[in-house]
Amino acid sequence: MESMSSHLPKVDDKALEFDVDIQDAQFNHEGRYFLRLSIHSLHTSDFTGIQVKHGMETTYRNENEAETDVVTQPESAVLSRFQDKRFSFRLPIGFCKNDKNHDVYLLVEAFSLPSDGGMGRKVGEGKFAIYPRPNAPRIKADVEPGEDFYNYTDVLSLLRTVSTDSVQMHCGRIRSIYALREVVVPKPKSPLKTPPKKRIKKPTPTPQPSPPPSSRPAPRPKPPPSPTSSWGGDNISIMLPSSPSFPPLSDGKLVKEDPLMDKDRHTYAVQPTYRHVSGGGTEQVDVILHGASSLPNTDSGTTPQAYVIVKKKSDTNQKGSVTHTSLRPTSSPSWEEMISTSMDASKAGDEFLVVSVADGPSKQELVDYQIPINSLQPFHQYHLELVKPKKGVPNGVRVFATITRKLPQLPKDASSPQYLGLEVLLRAVQKPLQTSMGPLIAVARIVPDFYNYKSNYLVSHPRAAGVTMTSVSFPSPHPASFSVPPGTKHGYPQISLPGRPDVQPEWNHPYLFCDERDKATLFTPSAALVIEYYHQDQAMTDQFWKMKSPMGFSALQLDKDLYTELIKESAYKGLRVDNLPIQVFKDYPRGTDIVTIEGKQPTVGLILKLITTNAPDAMVKAENLEMLPALDLFPEPSGGYFRTGDDNSNQKSPEVLKVNFAEEPPSWDSLSSERAESPPVQPGFYLQKVYKKPMSPNCLFQVYSLSGLQPIKDGDLPPYEAMESILPDYQYIFVDPDNKSGPRPQQRPPAATQMPSSSMMPGGPSTSKQPNDLDQTSMNVLDHQMKELENYRSAVHKMGQDILALRQQIRELEANNSQLRRDLANYNDASKLMIESSELDNLTKPEVMSRYAALKQTLQTNSGDMQIYKDKVQKLQNELIKKNDQEKKYIKIAQSYKQQTEVITKLQEKLKKTRTVEEALKKQEKVIEKMERILEKQHRDRSKKSNDAAQEANEALLEENKRLRQQADDLRDQLRFNNKGSSDSETDKLELYQALEKAEARIQSLERQLAENSRTWGKERADMSLRLNEAEHGFGRSGGMVLHDYPVYNDKLDKLARNSPRRLSPLYR
Repeated sequence: MESMSSHLPKVDDKALEFDVDIQDAQFNHEGRYFLRLSIHSLHTSDFTGIQVKHGMETTYRNENEAETDVVTQPESAVLSRFQDKRFSFRLPIGFCKNDKNHDVYLLVEAFSLPSDGGMGRKVGEGKFAIYPRPNAPRIKADVEPGEDFYNYTDVLSLLRTVSTDSVQMHCGRIRSIYALREVVVPKPKSPLKTPPKKRIKKPTPTPQPSPPPSSRPAPRPKPPPSPTSSWGGDNISIMLPSSPSFPPLSDGKLVKEDPLMDKDRHTYAVQPTYRHVSGGGTEQVDVILHGASSLPNTDSGTTPQAYVIVKKKSDTNQKGSVTHTSLRPTSSPSWEEMISTSMDASKAGDEFLVVSVADGPSKQELVDYQIPINSLQPFHQYHLELVKPKKGVPNGVRVFATITRKLPQLPKDASSPQYLGLEVLLRAVQKPLQTSMGPLIAVARIVPDFYNYKSNYLVSHPRAAGVTMTSVSFPSPHPASFSVPPGTKHGYPQISLPGRPDVQPEWNHPYLFCDERDKATLFTPSAALVIEYYHQDQAMTDQFWKMKSPMGFSALQLDKDLYTELIKESAYKGLRVDNLPIQVFKDYPRGTDIVTIEGKQPTVGLILKLITTNAPDAMVKAENLEMLPALDLFPEPSGGYFRTGDDNSNQKSPEVLKVNFAEEPPSWDSLSSERAESPPVQPGFYLQKVYKKPMSPNCLFQVYSLSGLQPIKDGDLPPYEAMESILPDYQYIFVDPDNKSGPRPQQRPPAATQMPSSSMMPGGPSTSKQPNDLDQTSMNVLDHQMKELENYRSAVHKMGQDILALRQQIRELEANNSQLRRDLANYNDASKLMIESSELDNLTKPEVMSRYAALKQTLQTNSGDMQIYKDKVQKLQNELIKKNDQEKKYIKIAQSYKQQTEVITKLQEKLKKTRTVEEALKKQEKVIEKMERILEKQHRDRSKKSNDAAQEANEALLEENKRLRQQADDLRDQLRFNNKGSSDSETDKLELYQALEKAEARIQSLERQLAENSRTWGKERADMSLRLNEAEHGFGRSGGMVLHDYPVYNDKLDKLARNSPRRLSPLYR
């Protein structure tokens, strides 16, 4: 026992906190499962002192067990992940001890739910030893308060016992992170004291000997040169005011906020409480801190271990949101954490967002940035490079952050009246990888023209895709730095937090696309959702933070078919997209193929949701996402289109979109052969459907039909049949059966939209034929095509003229609109109602009087209307006051009624308790009466017995005392006789003395015992008489009654008094 406790910490007088973070689970059979976690101990079954907390909650509940949410296991090789997966258990003081009897363990039970929604059944369980732990891992004995005794990841097997033959069978396993630490109660912090500034004593100048007087006048001292500008050059030479000097390196300002502890990891992932909008009456700003560069040293000259503080400017006396410190002291830290701050919506227009960087050990502020809130466009994700000059840092201190301003409601645009935005929840890589990819940052964007974006930014060498940071100079940022570009070919990128773990990154990051330009290009043939993956460790360098050249990407077409799926009633809560491939580039620098453990291409899972409400909740906190309807990216080939792979590979990929006709589409040769096999008709123009060669659209998938054209790239001219591709599928085609017709008639339709004459229709009068005149027929067809081309040119020319005329008309209407607005503003101005002096010169007196009368009449009418409106307002105000008074009375009555109801409830409870107490009292009175009778009877019997026993004991002691006195007298007489008779009996004398001493000692002990017995008997007799008097006068004693300072009967003394001999007064010589 001593060897065991030698390497264990002292936890007997400590409260402990045990954390469980379930990473993933895998069950052997398909179905719906949930886990139940409970704390158990070998020493006790009382778990009332244990508390539990779910996730990032702040309050604990008095329970010893907790349950996860329900997950669906689609197949045995897939890992399942729980949303409600973090639990914290608090163990009270003394629950864990360093002995063999206080072993504490965690019991994990797995339950399976049937598909019909019935009760679940237990399918397996597993145990994890919390304290003490076995050798793996070893518990740290010497730790600081708040530090983990152990923190490691372990795989727990779930077993079930077969009752027939008591054999344990494996049913699944879970991978979790376990941590145990001491509960540290935070102590109140004393206010920070600024150290007093040290005064530097200036040396007193030593007197210099005065120079000898000179006849020349003293030279006038030159003025000190003014400081030069930071841009170079002398300010005096250009006669401009000198530029302000750089701010000091640090003014010694200390911050109040402490950095986050290592165990607090909520800033590294999006929490379930995340929402796309702010709360009612408030505005919220989310900030993702990426990193910083060129941070100055502290006042003590040490390299800072920096962390970031975000709050609004008005909260100078309050604490803001903070991040963790960097892992090591550096001037270029990297965080990748998200924190938020909120403010009153009515004051947000005049508020500033303050982003401060401070040193963790010293809490010294290094640099701060003040961003005006009103310059940020709502719901747009800004990627900013904050630059502020500092003394000693010529290029300025830089902080890289992503900022999003959120309002209580989403904006509604005319371009998308049916919806307000598109939410995309990026979940995780669906199956583990063979090699580690590292923490990945996912960048999502809506691209209006995916083909050109892919060819120009993703597959080009080097790849130009990335996120551009906007540089903002402080302390006076220009409002134009926060303006949003009106149009962009590569969309508006949105950055996520890094996905972990390295082998199977998991994000659970929500994206919201509600920008007017994004919604205008949604669900068009060429629109696509593109998600690019970047390595976190390659983003931050010593000088800047940038994201370029992704390692791979995923793309999903946003066409009308997807829109049809999203607006279905079943997809109201979201549409699940599984197995979306991650297309890893062949020049991936790490030198290995990125494949899953099964050797397949990695895939990710998405959740798409069309937002139709002003204040939606994010899908991060949604449960049972596996129950959402799924979108099949690879349906079976049918009569429409289907997605398939290359001809050389068997693996399906959504990269190619092929058209599959119900019947094999005819070729151009087969069309001509069909026309040759058709019955002969007269030559002429006929309405016939043709297979046109369409211009391929700029879409995500390559459309294959009878032509093999590629999508048009930026800067290329459209194909020659571009106009034909947008015309109707039916055209008038000249047909010459048997090729025997003569020259074509002069009357031909001038355009494809002109109806042919009756003579050209089948069955009409025939024309002269010239057999084997192919040249003439070709010339006629060419002539007809030239005529149609001329018609097209004239139509395009006329269309251009119409466009120019409409533009001119628009400019004129805009000018007229501006003039009307100015006239309206002038009309509303009260000064314009007065008549100018120049106008009075040309008016006669009657005209002036008529105008005056008209103005007076208008004034009277307006005054009357104003008075009526005032009366109405006054009446409404009076009614409102009455309603408010009635409301106050109603509130008071409701409060009084509520109070009375509570009092009545309490009185009813007291009445119930009173009745119960009365019944208990009656039963107790009956029991007391019976007890009194029995006690009185016992007292009488006991008093008689005690008196008889005491008398017998006294008589026995008296007799023994007499006997001993007689023996003592005999011994004295014998001694006297022996002294007189002979002196030779010394030995006998000594023996007699010894016997005499023994007898005297025995006599004294008997006397003491007799005295004690007498006192005891007297006390018992007094107590019995007292009890007898009380019983006679009706003062019975209960079992719980205590009489102070009264003797208590002792059976042991009574028995001792009966069995011991009696003795008279002591004997003295």
